[in-house]
Amino acid sequence: MAVTEAENPLVGEITCGSLLQKLQEIWDEVGESDEERDKMLLQIEQECLDVYKRKVEQAAKSRAQLLQALSDAKLELSTLLSALGDKSFISIPETTLGTINEQLAAIAPALEQLLKQKEERVKEFSDIQSQIQKICGEIAGNASEQTGAPAVDESDLSLKKLNEYQVKLQELQKEKSDRLHKVLEFVSTVHDLCAVLGMDFFSTVTEVHPSLDDTIGVQSKSISNDTLLRLAETVSALNEDKKQRLHKLQELATQLIDLWNLMDTPEEERILFDHVTCHTSASVDGVTVPGALALDLIEQ
Repeated sequence: MAVTEAENPLVGEITCGSLLQKLQEIWDEVGESDEERDKMLLQIEQECLDVYKRKVEQAAKSRAQLLQALSDAKLELSTLLSALGDKSFISIPETTLGTINEQLAAIAPALEQLLKQKEERVKEFSDIQSQIQKICGEIAGNASEQTGAPAVDESDLSLKKLNEYQVKLQELQKEKSDRLHKVLEFVSTVHDLCAVLGMDFFSTVTEVHPSLDDTIGVQSKSISNDTLLRLAETVSALNEDKKQRLHKLQELATQLIDLWNLMDTPEEERILFDHVTCHTSASVDGVTVPGALALDLIEQ
């Protein structure tokens, strides 16, 4: 059986007034006492107050959250501007005008742009600091022990600070280049000395450091203080060995010439030992022929 509009109080426009009127009609029909009616009306009023109170509390809580979000956004904006150290590259909105939501909406684009710029700046700092860390490790001789990217101080991401790191990197790159040039000079000297002394260059130079092998790229060679010191010591030791061998060879050559003169040895026999006697009056630096001071030659 269909319910007519007149029988259903919820059909049509429902208001507090219409519902109260319907309630009065029901009370009249039932015969509710005035005392009971007043009690119910007070109860309805209290329930309404409770609903309003909850809504007000919810609205206040929501406002507090928005205010906190606005405060956090302003603080983050200020922190980013301070860290990046340059206000000229972005338009900063006036954050004291409009409603809370309007202020948040005004800050959002600038904040997003600053966060993007911060991310890019952090990457620049990380790249430069990684290069600095790598070269410092190579100089200290512990490049293989360097692990992970260096920590970036995000409180100062200014262009001034970035430029300071760039200057430092350039200085280190120059120092690395100078050290590498010195290492190559030492290696070349060791090569020449080993050739004259008839020694194995490969074993001699790799004993100083494995990276000094000719098959290893120039940029991968050790440039540490220890490597430079050991190369200098090796060159010094080889020079001393060369000096002693030349002295020994000159003594033997002099004795040999004396014996030749005594025995009237013909020139054609003497020529066979020209490679020895030619160094009789030579200086240490003047002997550069490969094998000229080899041990087997001296023994022969």
